Amino acid sequence: MYYKLITFKGIAPQISPRLLADTMAQTAQDVVLDSGRLVPITDNSTTVTLNASGKTSIYKYTFGGTDYWFEWTADVNVQPAPIPDDANARLYWSGDTFPKMGSSTELIASGSGAYPRSFYRLGIPTPENTITTSIASGSDDGTQTQHSTSYVYTFVSGFGEEGPPSAASTVFTKVDAQTVTVANMSTSAGSGTSRSNTNITKKRIYRSNTGSNTTAFQFVAEVNLNVASYADSTTNANLGELIPSTYWIAPPDENSSLYPNGQMLGLTAMPNGIFAGFSGKRLCFSEPFLPHAWPVAYRITLDEEIVSIAMAGNGLFIGTKGTPYLVLGTDPQSMSAIRIEAAQACLNKRSMVDMGPYVLYAGADGLVAATGTDVQVVTEGQISPAQWRADYYPTALQGFLWEGRYVGFYTSGSNYGGFIFDNRFGERRITTLAQTATTDASGGFTDPDDNELYLIIDPSSGNSVVKKFQGGTTNQTFTWKSKEFVPERPGKMGFVKVDAEDWPVVIKVYGDGSLIYHATFNKSGATYNLTGSTPSFSQVNIQEPVARLPSGVHRTYSVEIQAAKIVNEVCIAESISEIRSL
Repeated sequence: MYYKLITFKGIAPQISPRLLADTMAQTAQDVVLDSGRLVPITDNSTTVTLNASGKTSIYKYTFGGTDYWFEWTADVNVQPAPIPDDANARLYWSGDTFPKMGSSTELIASGSGAYPRSFYRLGIPTPENTITTSIASGSDDGTQTQHSTSYVYTFVSGFGEEGPPSAASTVFTKVDAQTVTVANMSTSAGSGTSRSNTNITKKRIYRSNTGSNTTAFQFVAEVNLNVASYADSTTNANLGELIPSTYWIAPPDENSSLYPNGQMLGLTAMPNGIFAGFSGKRLCFSEPFLPHAWPVAYRITLDEEIVSIAMAGNGLFIGTKGTPYLVLGTDPQSMSAIRIEAAQACLNKRSMVDMGPYVLYAGADGLVAATGTDVQVVTEGQISPAQWRADYYPTALQGFLWEGRYVGFYTSGSNYGGFIFDNRFGERRITTLAQTATTDASGGFTDPDDNELYLIIDPSSGNSVVKKFQGGTTNQTFTWKSKEFVPERPGKMGFVKVDAEDWPVVIKVYGDGSLIYHATFNKSGATYNLTGSTPSFSQVNIQEPVARLPSGVHRTYSVEIQAAKIVNEVCIAESISEIRSL
């Protein structure tokens, strides 16, 4: 009678150790199982030291061939400009008070302190002043067509971003031969916090010609911000394009009177240059390729408060405090929200990860996968809902994408931990990560260029550091413990054998759940050395990595391996002949 382990898989703590599949584990910590062998993870390599401690969000911004690490103490969502090959290398983010943006000029400005160095408020405000008009020259001789006219103007940023128009001026009548003085235009963005850091540099003047201040307005001229008045002699025939920005307001910000649910969060890039975000129950969309413009007409109000959003294939998945939704559409004017009849609330914004074709997030019953309108608990059958809530702290879980896997970290009081969920190749492999107060991740960033995961680590003292996940060269010691093997009859397993790429390797054997053997295999030249602590002994110059187990009959057996080396195979058997034949 023997048990030979040549393929090693992950854990399923919901299942009794006796009922696990032969290749499954009771413990699989700090181990990589891609090849079927036991391969130790490596340490994390330090990439950069941040400006201070307590950071929770990072982003790698590359400009001019140099990497700059941006850092925040808030939960921040960052998106590059939706414009291909943006000459300004603009970046947009939400979560750090009001939504913000900046170009390379502001983001990496000279000076000291954390990156980004500076920023602008996302969105262009409405001008406060209303234009006044007067006829400056020319007269109506009665031979020309009279036109009823009104004026508006807009603010324009240094990036050419145009905002909504001012209130329309009083309607008056003129003819083409007359020049109109357009006056009382604002020469600054205005007062108040919502008008700070707006990067307004110019104004655009528009005029109607149909006798109504609600009619579409046509372009007259662009002037500098400090210009308060303008002499308009443009004929009706020479008016330019219609105003495009009538409804282009800024996204929800910190103005609680307008946005009682707070500023827009969760900035997410969608296809066709569209940005999405949320505030309370409201889902917001930008104009395509115009991240500063967020028309009210594009908002969708859901029944439940939104927790997190992420792209899931061709749709935008919405995790709420109740029922999830899927939003479909390629134009912000025609987005449709589909209520998914699945009781899978999202417990934690930072747990939601875009995995490519699907989304993963922390639900009450386990890790939830959403593909289109198909929502299911993918840890079902491996981790019970009670185990999930008690041992994996879903309300504190933050997740990251790493080489096609979901990597989760959680901190709850003095409890630190992590796990890797690997759904590639049609398998659901779960392994755990040993974490401490000084190795726990407080945030992270998956680099889309190289698919590497970078984590924020707070050491016991000093500034936060950025470390590449498994980017080091030092193997960590893994622990893998087998199922409980149940012989057909109570029996005595007499020997254990290990096949490894290198040494030392620690072996523990359990009988009926109790430790009966604990030894360390090492190798010196062509022979092996064996040091045992249970029972206590020492053997040298052993010809093969085989050890005799203590006497005793047991109903169940399990084997545990600890090593910082690759382990290929483990066997336990009744006789030495069986061991040597395996």
